[in-house]
Amino acid sequence: MECPTHLEGRPTLLAGESDRRGESGLRALLAGEPIDVLYCDEAPKALLLLGRTSPDAVLLGSMDGPIDPLEFLRIVRSSDQVLPVVVGVPTGDASYAETARSLGATRTVERPYRSDTLLPVLRSLLRGPGRGPRDASAVDLGRLRVDGEAPAFRLDGRLVALPPTEYLLLRHLARNVDSVVSRRELIRAAWAGDAPVRTNTLNVHIMRLRRRLGDDRARPRWISTVHGVGYRLTVPEDL
Repeated sequence: MECPTHLEGRPTLLAGESDRRGESGLRALLAGEPIDVLYCDEAPKALLLLGRTSPDAVLLGSMDGPIDPLEFLRIVRSSDQVLPVVVGVPTGDASYAETARSLGATRTVERPYRSDTLLPVLRSLLRGPGRGPRDASAVDLGRLRVDGEAPAFRLDGRLVALPPTEYLLLRHLARNVDSVVSRRELIRAAWAGDAPVRTNTLNVHIMRLRRRLGDDRARPRWISTVHGVGYRLTVPEDL
């Protein structure tokens, strides 16, 4: 099993699963869900993919290689205490579930997975904004309008859906248009606190936002980096 390329436009779930039957069942369960799923069978591959793509959540089932799922969870939590991590627990293994929770699992779900237990958990973690107080008013900046209810924005009238984290980041930047917003402030806005977040997590989400806004990677016009401080959103004139 290989790690597929991330698809843009929806929340992303990284699923660690080495059992072929388990992966087949998981694919069937998630086929109708509005999420992109990155499947990995080995923990070292999954760690690399985690750093490269910054998924919105992780589902840990069985994993091949020298790192087991619980050690994978321990590694993740050593640098990121806010990423939602759901751990699949073998049927009836209460000790495994207790260990997973002690290591920082967000939720535990019994394996083999069932739609009535797994899907509500994933939907609650990936359905959209809800990590803090909501302001339902849209942020209208002319060419750019960030929705106040749905995780989406309109650019020159074109509707673009957003994963939850990117929505929260863009909304906060838009509310502070033309001002420099510190990295720490953005992390508080998108992850609801000052808990440690992986070094490149914010960078990856900003990179995704730039792509959705049509920014030039070398010379971004919408979201600029203020080195050593944070980011600034500006609305360029239409060319």
